[in-house]
Amino acid sequence: MSTRTEAAVGAVELADWLLDRPYVAHGREAGAVLGATTGGAAPAYVYPEIAGYYLTWLAFLRTVEPDRTARATVRIEAVTGWLARELAGPGGPRTRSYLDPAEEPPEEWRNDALFAFDLGMVLRGLIASVSATGMGGTTTAQHAAAEPPVAESSTARAAELLDRLRDQDGSWLSCRPLPGATAPPERWSTRPGPHLLKVAGGVLALTRPQDAPRLTEAARATLRRHAAALADRLPAMSHPALYALEGLLQAEAAGHTEYRAELERCYTRLSSHLAHGVLHEYAERPDSRIRSDVLAQLLRVGSVLASQGRLDADAVGELPYVAKALTERIDPAGALPFDSADDSDGAARSGAAGRGARAGLGNTWCAMFAHQALVFHGRAASGRPVPDQWIRLLV
Repeated sequence: MSTRTEAAVGAVELADWLLDRPYVAHGREAGAVLGATTGGAAPAYVYPEIAGYYLTWLAFLRTVEPDRTARATVRIEAVTGWLARELAGPGGPRTRSYLDPAEEPPEEWRNDALFAFDLGMVLRGLIASVSATGMGGTTTAQHAAAEPPVAESSTARAAELLDRLRDQDGSWLSCRPLPGATAPPERWSTRPGPHLLKVAGGVLALTRPQDAPRLTEAARATLRRHAAALADRLPAMSHPALYALEGLLQAEAAGHTEYRAELERCYTRLSSHLAHGVLHEYAERPDSRIRSDVLAQLLRVGSVLASQGRLDADAVGELPYVAKALTERIDPAGALPFDSADDSDGAARSGAAGRGARAGLGNTWCAMFAHQALVFHGRAASGRPVPDQWIRLLV
């Protein structure tokens, strides 16, 4: 089987898994999305950021696979309803909610703050869901009774909460502690940094300035703050570095092309550390782990740039290896592990028993990133440009 065929099969398997497995169908968290299926190896939790990703992915799935529209729409309606309940609280949504509350660690500091990145992903997903369903994410009966529709009112609420996180220059802070809470620990996700470009790019790609002037003003301020000279302060960790590049791609789709050179320079730097499809968690540390989300992020950005003729031959030649490395991690049920530690002895797709993720282990955001990456790669490898609409719906 060719690499392109394997990638296409892998994308189908990932989509099947994503529609069936991480979705919570019953109970007090019905409509929520699991961060991972752990097979009982770790406490199960749901959270708004992954729900926002899921809504964006469902909108993308409807675009590339219209025959899945009915199932995707059912999921959109349920997830939108769960997010509406989460957003309604006076302090905003919980950052992480455990299906068994007794399993929540006492030191779960994430629930003591609002995070701009999480709210940004929720906002993008809600906007995408309104566009995807054309009726605000509600059923026909709900749509007739609700004013405004659920997804539209939730979008306004998410935008309001995000607006609370503006810095003095108008850009977004990374987070803000809730009243009476202590500041969260210092790490890349709690400090303002280039990862917030993914929020800015997503907002610019999916909103019109006249519809959301404060949102787009904050997005532009965040773009100015973190995109200029990005190559000089690209995060050492590949995951947030690629968040920044994804944000620049989406900003380009919205007409903000002034950072094209920074995007290409940063991608070239990261891809220079590739070795037969492998980029480590820290690009310059080959002893660091190999994460599925990082491979997928690199393949997505690389496929877009390759389809636009913006990569050199060496960088383009690495993309099939990245696709192969990613595809080999998918198990027969469509689950994708988070990193090489979850990969069952590195079993390859080519006939090894138990290939890919250990039974029951699958990471939801890795699977969404990977599905989209393999679809993007298939498009680029066939010599066709990745459509602008797909870039705007980058998960």
